[in-house]
Amino acid sequence: MARWALILTLALTALVPSGASAAQVVNGGFESGTFAGWEVRQSTGAGKWYAYKGTEPLIPHERGATAVQPPPQGEFAAITDEINPETLLLYQDLRLEPGTAYKLSLLAYYDSYSALTTPSPDTLSVDEEVLGPKSNQQFRIDVMKPDAAPDSVQPQDILLDLFRTRSGGARKMGPTQFVADLAPFAGQTVRIRIAAAATEEVLNAGVDAVTLSAPDGSFPVSPRRRIHPGKPRINPKNGTVVLPVRVPEAGRLAAASLNHKARPAAAKPARAGAVLLRLRPSAKGLAILERRHKLRVGIRLTWKPLTGGQQKLRVPVVFELKKS
Repeated sequence: MARWALILTLALTALVPSGASAAQVVNGGFESGTFAGWEVRQSTGAGKWYAYKGTEPLIPHERGATAVQPPPQGEFAAITDEINPETLLLYQDLRLEPGTAYKLSLLAYYDSYSALTTPSPDTLSVDEEVLGPKSNQQFRIDVMKPDAAPDSVQPQDILLDLFRTRSGGARKMGPTQFVADLAPFAGQTVRIRIAAAATEEVLNAGVDAVTLSAPDGSFPVSPRRRIHPGKPRINPKNGTVVLPVRVPEAGRLAAASLNHKARPAAAKPARAGAVLLRLRPSAKGLAILERRHKLRVGIRLTWKPLTGGQQKLRVPVVFELKKS
């Protein structure tokens, strides 16, 4: 019985999301449609963090709500929405192994219905007793000490200021990658804290693709982040090929011939979906194609997602050209 009690205790401990994870971000893409692995906090109950998909406003606003930005990677992302003043926190602790040089990568974006304002002295509070006549409309992402108050903005608690809005800044930002070097904190536990404070109007603060690199500096590639080439579409009338490739997020996709018989091609998709690469034979390849009317070429696909890392795949492509 004691042995089974120990096993049960260990199993339950492994399920607790708030504890430090061993050098990996749990549910960093929010593809579970939940906040498993994250701690979520609100101050007034007038808003929430949402694991969402699509572009519909999360809360129906009478003040003329517009569509939210779609998740930049995969099906889900995390976003805030409010109907009254609210402070919303999302955070997770990471245990970094000694002697490692991890990097943290994420996508951040936002839409603010009113001017961005960071009060002085800085605070994440929306309480009138704290702010007085000042407003607080800000979005920030920090790497901080895990034993600090989750809403702290004190310099001694902040290890790294990864991103934050500034007073009078642009009211909208599309998905933007931010990368933090965590090598100075190897052997420590750090906290990723994502915070939004809104006292004036709605602030839709979004985050996605929160990823920790491997010790060698490369970002792990999960099945959800892999590219998937489709069947090449041959046009024998002009000797070209359209290669469809499904990508999981924003990034750069490039195609190059392994034997210089096809011209290079590239695309920069802004979001997940199908990309059509138009492939043409090079001068060398065209000469062979005109003579033989069929040309087999090995195409190397290189995918560099906005969130870091890269993938390489080899795809066989056949060009055809009708006899004149």
